[in-house]
Amino acid sequence: MSYASVGMLYPVFAPLTSHTAGSMPTYGTGRVIQEARVATITKEFTENPLYGDDTIQDEDNGLTGLQVEFESTGLTDDDRIAIFGEETNANTVTGGQWESDNATPYGGFGYIRKMRVGGGQDGTSTTKYEAWLVLKIKFQETRQETRTKEGNQITWGTPQLSGRGAALDVDGGHQRFRLHKTFDTIGAAKSWLNGLLNVSVVTT
Repeated sequence: MSYASVGMLYPVFAPLTSHTAGSMPTYGTGRVIQEARVATITKEFTENPLYGDDTIQDEDNGLTGLQVEFESTGLTDDDRIAIFGEETNANTVTGGQWESDNATPYGGFGYIRKMRVGGGQDGTSTTKYEAWLVLKIKFQETRQETRTKEGNQITWGTPQLSGRGAALDVDGGHQRFRLHKTFDTIGAAKSWLNGLLNVSVVTT
């Protein structure tokens, strides 16, 4: 029986406001970051084998890092303030919003993977929804490309974000990077993320 990812939706981000070792982090007001297109997770692992009698007897290969490449359908000015820490220009005559040399803020980042469960004897399939939460991450927009319209052909311009996840001690045990849970309905998956990242139902 197959269990394959067939979609992505509902990207959400909330600023990380505080964390005490041994507990889950506290997040500020979360927001839905438009519509999801792509999230690519690249994991980094320790490579530390123990050799004995000329062969590997054991190995420390735990997760040590997490890279996230994320693409949504767009970013509003408010999205950029939340994710990148951009600032409103204090000069009210000029107005606008500053992109500066400040470090971007840490936050929690979540999304939903739509999973197709199929391949049974009768050929039927069902759908599951995996909600994923990166506990601590900061993003940057490392590249921005804008193109002219050529005739009737539109080149869709969508933001490409890169982020590095950081581990947290949330239970006095291992260093935790991500939390995930599988649901039968999209509504239940959204509610779980909303509760963790303080996303108001009004914004969803």
